[in-house]
Amino acid sequence: MLLNGTFYQLLDLTLQENQIIATIKINENDEIFKGHFPGNPVTPGVAQLEIVKEILSTHYNRSIQLKSISNCKYLAILDPRKDSLIKVSLTVNELDDQLKVSCNFASEETIFTKIQGIYY
Repeated sequence: MLLNGTFYQLLDLTLQENQIIATIKINENDEIFKGHFPGNPVTPGVAQLEIVKEILSTHYNRSIQLKSISNCKYLAILDPRKDSLIKVSLTVNELDDQLKVSCNFASEETIFTKIQGIYY
């Protein structure tokens, strides 16, 4: 895992039918935030995509790769100083050797990101 254990910690992973729900804690002191952006940290979209891939890899106990994104919306700025505990909810439909995934990054009050993609 590239980011788990440094950029974020996976605190909890639960399953509900075709849903994977992960609770993560983003490390507001990670090196990434020194450049993105100094004094005003914003969780990069590419880091959020990597987190989804890592959660899927943990759940399926194998290497997972992103094949395509059909929709990706960044709805609010994810500032780890204000919202470090994040719920990542993934709805997964298995299609042959592919995973069709819909995902939300959210706090108690805010949905930050919505992603729809195909992984394999």
